Parts: sequence; C-alpha cells; structure tokens
Amino acid sequence: METSLERLAERLQYLEDLESIRHTCRDYCMRLDSGDLEALGDIFTEDAVVEMCNFDSFMPGLGGEYHGRKSIIDDLYQRGASASSDSPGTIFTTGHINTNMQIDLKGDEATTLAYWLQELSMGPAATNAQMMFGTYQHRLRREEDRWRFSFLRVSVRYRALIDASDVGGESLNDILARPF
Repeated sequence: METSLERLAERLQYLEDLESIRHTCRDYCMRLDSGDLEALGDIFTEDAVVEMCNFDSFMPGLGGEYHGRKSIIDDLYQRGASASSDSPGTIFTTGHINTNMQIDLKGDEATTLAYWLQELSMGPAATNAQMMFGTYQHRLRREEDRWRFSFLRVSVRYRALIDASDVGGESLNDILARPF
C-alpha cells in the first residue's frame, strides 16, 4: 500500500510542477503586457539568458543575447518599451497569446516549446499595428519559491504590419484595477 501512496505523491508532484510551469509562462505574458517590469524580473533566475531571434529587422538593436536578470529587464524590456513609446501622445501596448505548450519535465528542470501570437501597437496616434507569430523555447529551474526561466529564446517566425485606424481600447492595467 505504501508504494501506491508514494506513486500517487510522485504523480501529484508532477501535475503540480506542470501547472506551476504554465503559471510561470502565463505570468511572463501578463507582466510584460501590463508593463510591470519589476514583477517581470521575478520570472527569471539571477543568471538567466534571453535570446531574441529575428527582432532587429523591425526593432533595431533588440536582437541578440541578454545575460542576467538585471540586463534582461534594463537592456531588453525597459529599452524596448522606451523605444516604442518615445513619441508624444503615444502609448505602447502589447497583447500576447501563448499556446500549444509542450513541457518536458525532468526533476528540478524543465524545457518547453510554445507558440505565441502578439499584437503590438503604438496607441491612438498609430496608423498601423504589428502582428507577430513565433515560438518560445524555455529552460526552467525550480527554485525555493517558484519555477523560473533560466533560458528563454524568443523567435519571430512571421510578422506583418496591419493598417489600422481609430485605434483605442483599455490598458491591461485599467482592466486589472477593476474588482470582479
């Protein structure tokens, strides 16, 4: 009987780990889309590496590798948000859909492959929006309080400008601020 309880505990831990890994990936998208870069930093291990593939053609200077949590936030995400919102009256907004996640779990480490779709617009003054489709490849490590990315490769597979007019809506922060 004890072996079946041990097996059940192993299976339960496996399922909890899978769900925690999904939460880390969801937290990445939500924190990025809400512009909460401090909280976004918590998703990465201190020694994490982020590799941005095929970004330089439409966001010059953001392609390449970033090493360490501080560089990832300051040199990649903060700079990317600043570069995209530097004209007066412009709001930088993103929306991510993360799907088809494949998770390979081995003890305290995991790898994933997931598809993403992102809309990037520059707010009310924009005349177009960027639509991108790509892949995330993650390597995650279990740490004391949560699963974190130790490696993230963001690859753009397809992108297109979409003509837009009358761009509007609510920010994710405004939506999240309302109780439900």
